[in-house]
Amino acid sequence: MSRRLTAIAALLFCLSSGLAEAAGRVALLIGNGAYPVGALANTGRDVAAMRAAFEKAGFDSVQVETDLDRHGLLRALDAFEARARGAEIAVVFYSGHGVELGGSNYLVPTDARLATDRDVKYEAVALDDVLAATEGASRLKLVILDACRDNPFVATMQRAGTRGRLGRGLARAEAPLSNMLIAYATAPGQVAADGTGANSPFTEALVRHIVTPGLDVRIALGLVRDDVVAATRQTGEPQIPYQTGSVGGALVALAPATETAPPPTTADRPPVTEDRPPVTDPESAMRADFDRTRAVGTAAAWDIFLKRHPSGFYADLARAERAKLARPDAAGSPKPQTANDRPKPAAKPVAATRPAAPKTSTRGTGSPEAGSRPDPLSYSKVLWPPFSQVPGQTLSAQTRYGRLTCIPNPGGMGPRRHCRWFD
Repeated sequence: MSRRLTAIAALLFCLSSGLAEAAGRVALLIGNGAYPVGALANTGRDVAAMRAAFEKAGFDSVQVETDLDRHGLLRALDAFEARARGAEIAVVFYSGHGVELGGSNYLVPTDARLATDRDVKYEAVALDDVLAATEGASRLKLVILDACRDNPFVATMQRAGTRGRLGRGLARAEAPLSNMLIAYATAPGQVAADGTGANSPFTEALVRHIVTPGLDVRIALGLVRDDVVAATRQTGEPQIPYQTGSVGGALVALAPATETAPPPTTADRPPVTEDRPPVTDPESAMRADFDRTRAVGTAAAWDIFLKRHPSGFYADLARAERAKLARPDAAGSPKPQTANDRPKPAAKPVAATRPAAPKTSTRGTGSPEAGSRPDPLSYSKVLWPPFSQVPGQTLSAQTRYGRLTCIPNPGGMGPRRHCRWFD
């Protein structure tokens, strides 16, 4: 009996230790620069700067990988997926080349040759695999892509013409899960600068803002956007970062607020009399007004806030928010949209037994119906969960987008299945 109790106690200790270790903040930083078609000078320094920032912010685990081939990139994502399972915050930062094909985004390993567009799915790593590595985090799943550089593969790649248009930069991809954000170095279809300094303009701004103690990640990314636009404005085509995703209304900061002095106890406070009113926190009212104004999100609302609170920390933030609303779009590039600003798509009838399609944006060159189809691999995960496919089994279903057919991946690397739309 005592031996059994000892074993149970040991098991409970291991479980509690595992849960304690999992709960926290984890990050995977990848810098790919040693490409045979031309090296990227800043990627190694980018991940080094981000590592210093995350470690200073007290992240529980910061995994750094550089110059990964396809096998190494997939193994790094698998290892991080296990580490992120049960964490509160999981962050993946990628600095290197990326490519968009037919509305789907891919990260380019250092051993990729990409002689034709058919090679992309075999030699690159789909963004879906990167997003999946963060799924286990409960509070925030953040993927940061500094991968929109001027891509040398585009100029040399032969087009087979069967998998859609090869895009410039990366395509707009919606985050498929709740509490997930995808941050891009520049707008869809645009090229980001590698930079002439120690880091790219995007990474330099990230290091400055992303782990500011107590600063909500959405405000931090907005400040990153402002800094990058200002730093690249003289180029004639300003680089405008943006993000997609859905996060709840609670404040989510990558670094906790710095500790402040504890509030005075009742014994420390002078007695309240008619001549001496109770002591209040002046920041609390301003903070509450700021939250209410941000929920409205209009220029008129910010003007009212600034009239009532003309100075202080929250006044400075309010002016920054007001300036973003007043600033015209730069060089015709799209202004980042909030979830409330984004136009609602027209409702389409959906069969009661068929799950709704994930929100994606494609850039196919077929008919209007084909061009509006979601990414086939992402949609297949809605119809058939990743582990539901029997080895060797071909899956096929008729959907409102056409017939979707998936075959198993015999190689064992990359996506577990290859999927394609058929008219």
